[in-house]
Amino acid sequence: MSEDEKDDIVAIPSGMSDDELGKIHSELNKDKHPPTVNFLRAPLVFVFLFGCLVFACAIQLAHTTNQFSVHPPKPAVNLTPEEVEEERMKRKLASGLKIYNSKCITCHQSTGLGQEGQYPPLRNSKWVLGDAGIISKIVLKGLKGEIQVLGKTYGTAIPMPPPPDLNDRAIADVVTYVRQAWDNNASEVTEEQVSVFREEVSGRTDLWSGPELMELYPDSFSEN
Repeated sequence: MSEDEKDDIVAIPSGMSDDELGKIHSELNKDKHPPTVNFLRAPLVFVFLFGCLVFACAIQLAHTTNQFSVHPPKPAVNLTPEEVEEERMKRKLASGLKIYNSKCITCHQSTGLGQEGQYPPLRNSKWVLGDAGIISKIVLKGLKGEIQVLGKTYGTAIPMPPPPDLNDRAIADVVTYVRQAWDNNASEVTEEQVSVFREEVSGRTDLWSGPELMELYPDSFSEN
């Protein structure tokens, strides 16, 4: 036995009870196994580092999964200027169709043929295909009285009030749709044009009449 081992031996007095011996052994265990220094500090450091790792992984996952979106973005496609313009017009006409279906279809029908004697056809009509100001100003201020369209008389009884709650963009969209639907082939009407038309009629309180519009745009009706 070495000298160090001898030093570790503690003399136990004779004649001690079991409880006393147990207490002495308990004290010896405490002396031989002191609490580990910084025992809790090291695990907390590992918990912190693990949390940082989870956070970094979550950020990376969000970037690679489109922020957890159900519908991932479409891959970027390089379009030619012509294709960009085609897509823009598709969106505009789709918007115009939606507005037409909610504001105009009851009277002018899905075919654009209107109703005999009351609501004029929009297909192949000079009131639609002529100067963009004609139909735009009708949408802005409405129309009353009789008009001649394709050799027939319309508007004999019920005036057409302007559809409510349409801003310049909405009017440009629906007017453009009408001018290009049902084999019509007229130019696009822009939001900027409608803004000018709105300014021109800002002081008007009455609905338009057919003769007034024909006087304003004689070139559009020269063949009627």
